Amino acid sequence: MFQAPFYSSENTSSENYGGIGAVIAHEISHAFDPNGSKFDEKGNLRDWWSKEDFEKFAELAQAEVKLFDGIQIGRTKVNGHQTVGENVADLGGLTAAVKACAEEKGNLTELFENWARIWRRKMRPEVRQTLAELDPHAPGEMRANVAAQCLDEFYEAFNVSENDGM
Repeated sequence: MFQAPFYSSENTSSENYGGIGAVIAHEISHAFDPNGSKFDEKGNLRDWWSKEDFEKFAELAQAEVKLFDGIQIGRTKVNGHQTVGENVADLGGLTAAVKACAEEKGNLTELFENWARIWRRKMRPEVRQTLAELDPHAPGEMRANVAAQCLDEFYEAFNVSENDGM
């Protein structure tokens, strides 16, 4: 992970935010995904949420399930329930990286381009099918595109307008 494209001393800081910065924040975000959220600050399996907070969290997690559920990949479709934990962590990690980069007046276009670059994959159709059926991670192009499209900063970075069809 500590090599290009995730991290490189040749990268700009913005590119590194879109790579290793987002990935580290992704891992931290797992504490707040549908599985990690079941544990308290000491790692004990415990219901620690207020009723209102948990209901809102469950509503947002369900929105993430719905966002991914049914996206066609090869001969199968993404299972939003299967991938929700990783999708929540991707969105959390990318959001944190974007905020940190913006605070440093970084280049968000470079960040989003490297975010997409880290999810490039080349695989045989049979491997792709197996991963789509079993892997808790969404396919790479979905990880690159769907999380980015949830952030206003993505549209601003690439000057996307309502007329662009996204």
